[in-house]
Amino acid sequence: MFFEFAHNSYTRRGYAYIEKFKMGGDYRSRSWSCHACNKWHDDMDNYFDKKIVAFVEKTRANKWPDIIGNGHQTFDIVSQRVLEAWEAEGIGVFPCFPVQVQPPFPKTLTSEPPMYYRLDYKKMAGVEMDFEASGYVDAKICELCGSFSYDISQTHRLQDTKIFPMAFKPGTWNGAHVFYPDHTRFLFCTDKVVDCAHKYKLTNFDFTPIEIGGSATGFKGVDYSKKNWRQKLPEQIRAFEEEFYKEAEDYKRRLVERKGEVEPK
Repeated sequence: MFFEFAHNSYTRRGYAYIEKFKMGGDYRSRSWSCHACNKWHDDMDNYFDKKIVAFVEKTRANKWPDIIGNGHQTFDIVSQRVLEAWEAEGIGVFPCFPVQVQPPFPKTLTSEPPMYYRLDYKKMAGVEMDFEASGYVDAKICELCGSFSYDISQTHRLQDTKIFPMAFKPGTWNGAHVFYPDHTRFLFCTDKVVDCAHKYKLTNFDFTPIEIGGSATGFKGVDYSKKNWRQKLPEQIRAFEEEFYKEAEDYKRRLVERKGEVEPK
């Protein structure tokens, strides 16, 4: 079983969330554009071998999560407790670099933050994606900068009308329990990682089965706090699919009612 995973800070309240980073003595992040695909890149993408300092939002957070949310798409940040649990359970030891969360903290956060680490996606490629089967329209990999891009508008139209998996090319998975596809920021794991999160009571993880991953907006994530999460998962997926297709029918009707709009195939 494979899952896409990330933090769940958007639906679970009370956890600290990183607002900004400081690197190289400068709060600003510098950007550059690839002249082949015109995609903008942030210098923060390259800060894997340097200490990163982070500052949290001034919210009413009252606890530190084991996977902490932040606004930067290339930053998947987990606590030391996560790394120790993964190693103890034979999941693996992964390349990462420290993220030091510094004050000021919200007054409601009375404990000190754990040590956090950013996973190095550039050294954790473990599979090749089948972008078309995953519902991405006009997907491309830039030959110069290696960036993944796609037609955002058409992809959303398509993924709002049909459930797509996050599909892998057969025979390309390298066997890792935590891995990224080449050229993308999607983060995947095996069910062993979900079991680990349950066993060690790791907090704020959002696990989505890859069978619905391409269209899973609104899926509440696997309830890994329950010991029988595996038995409950098929029912949870069915309930999501039923609700998804009800909303998809309404969406398709709205499309055909608009002048010049057609239903995605």
